[in-house]
Amino acid sequence: MRLFGFLFTPKNTKSPDILGAYPEYMQVKALPERRYMKTAHLLAVIIIINIALTILIASFVIYVADRIDISIANRRAVNLYTIDSSRKVILPAEYEEIAVSANSLYIESILRDYIRFRNEIVWDNAAMQRRWGTSGPVAVFSNYKQVYAPFQPEADLMYSESRSKGFVRDVHIYELKRVYGNTWEGVFDTFDMPIPNAFNPLCPCEDNSKVCIDCKTKNALAHHRFRVIMRVTQNGTPSNANPMGYQVRTYNVLYMPIHEKEKYWGIPSDLKPEL
Repeated sequence: MRLFGFLFTPKNTKSPDILGAYPEYMQVKALPERRYMKTAHLLAVIIIINIALTILIASFVIYVADRIDISIANRRAVNLYTIDSSRKVILPAEYEEIAVSANSLYIESILRDYIRFRNEIVWDNAAMQRRWGTSGPVAVFSNYKQVYAPFQPEADLMYSESRSKGFVRDVHIYELKRVYGNTWEGVFDTFDMPIPNAFNPLCPCEDNSKVCIDCKTKNALAHHRFRVIMRVTQNGTPSNANPMGYQVRTYNVLYMPIHEKEKYWGIPSDLKPEL
């Protein structure tokens, strides 16, 4: 109470003015508002603080509004999703156009060739030596201790099986994408085909068209689908074959079962041809 009394009492308490509901008599008739200077000062301070807070709030609203799109069209936008039945997950549909860096496209091209050279088996022995040898693309783009050394006995086994049973292996990559950081994930199929006849080939095509895939699925001795997870680093020594020094540090393959009703153009629906 003393505070309010101090602020709202006249400045000159010894004035002979007579006050009531309104001033009845004032000693100085000019500028009667000067008798309440403390109240005027307090109100001026409150007004300044109010204006400052208003400017601060308005600035914050403008700052946030530039970064949040609250248009009606965006609130009503439809998001499309696809179902990957093999992984039991729901994935957002890919955009028709996406922005990627040139480095990502270069790494993707390297990994596509790496998967193909590592898993394909041709009937030409010299070509197989160039692919799987110590100076071939599989060795150049692999970390020797972690990836290439464990691959050598596996390669010998696949080569011996191919020659003893008389088949070649075709590879079709359905999907390859960066998961996060330097980790990539891909899905590919292998078709173990009979020894090719140059004069009468079973499937005279080398693309991922529906006709070609159906032909290889029908005539293949064995058809398998795999998911591969790779980690790529740029720690290798640059060379003519690998000028950027990228190496596959880890290469993990997971087998994916293929049901009878599943064809290349069927489930899973998110797998796309390599066009």
